[in-house]
Amino acid sequence: MMAIVRPVVECNRTQVDNGRVYLREMVFGDPAEPHHGEALAITGQTENAVAAVLCRDAQVSEAGAATATRVVSAVTFLAMAASVNVAASVDEIVRDIREQIAVLLTR
Repeated sequence: MMAIVRPVVECNRTQVDNGRVYLREMVFGDPAEPHHGEALAITGQTENAVAAVLCRDAQVSEAGAATATRVVSAVTFLAMAASVNVAASVDEIVRDIREQIAVLLTR
């Protein structure tokens, strides 16, 4: 799963301020705006990939994977957008995300 998440963090952190604005626009922007739709499509593709990884575990249902995937997206989003992480490196943000996801997956 982290092989999917890390490139997202790397891309977002290329220009931290722009990356944070991009994330804000994804949540609060005009869904009719073409770039907004593209961003949401990329998010959907990423979520599908994460759900597929989670479904490799026979104990995880598709519905459970879909729910967990939304949590993974939220954790990833907040880790990248949070003001306290403005100066954080990619490795620090990925480590934070990994630690939070580990808690989710042990339940």
